[in-house]
Amino acid sequence: MSGAIEQNRFAPPRAQVGDSADSQAWMVDAGRGERFLAALIDGLVPTIAIIGILVAVALPAYENYRQQHVPGIEPPPLGSGQHMTTGWAWLGLLALVGYLVYSAALVYLYGQTFGKRAMGIRVVRMDGTRVDFSRFVFLRWLPVAVLGCIPFVGWIVTLLVDPLLILRESRQCLHDDFANTRVVTAASSTEATLRGDLKYAAANLRTISF
Repeated sequence: MSGAIEQNRFAPPRAQVGDSADSQAWMVDAGRGERFLAALIDGLVPTIAIIGILVAVALPAYENYRQQHVPGIEPPPLGSGQHMTTGWAWLGLLALVGYLVYSAALVYLYGQTFGKRAMGIRVVRMDGTRVDFSRFVFLRWLPVAVLGCIPFVGWIVTLLVDPLLILRESRQCLHDDFANTRVVTAASSTEATLRGDLKYAAANLRTISF
């Protein structure tokens, strides 16, 4: 009788669901070198654009100042280099906005910034699932940005504490602790995206470690 109960053929089917740890066991943490280069790319591209915009805006402003305070200097003719710098400033601003929009789209679709996409790494939650856009912005980025605004000590958090925590065995920075995330190779996390990522589906795993 007990055997019949144990093997009741009329019992509803039971799905065998593996533990969430099994789904993330095959994910490989990104190397510290890869994460450093990704952060460098993410910071370098907008920095160059911003410097270009400032230079393009500062040159006409300086010329205008000279015209107002130095006798005998005539305004430059329309179409001269001074007027063209204003156009370059607007072009640089549009490029910067386009870059930020593109990066936001990458974060939303693939859990990657521009730099992380270039280095083949991705942000996922600790259980290996996709990081939604709101978590990426409001938990992973915003808290550290707010801490960075604290007078006198903010730079210590953003430039020292946050990045140096990557030297831990878990390789998690402070922003990872806030958002409960980790950074893994894109090749090992193609399912942790909004709709898959064919670019890395068959990619070989390569890491930089130091």
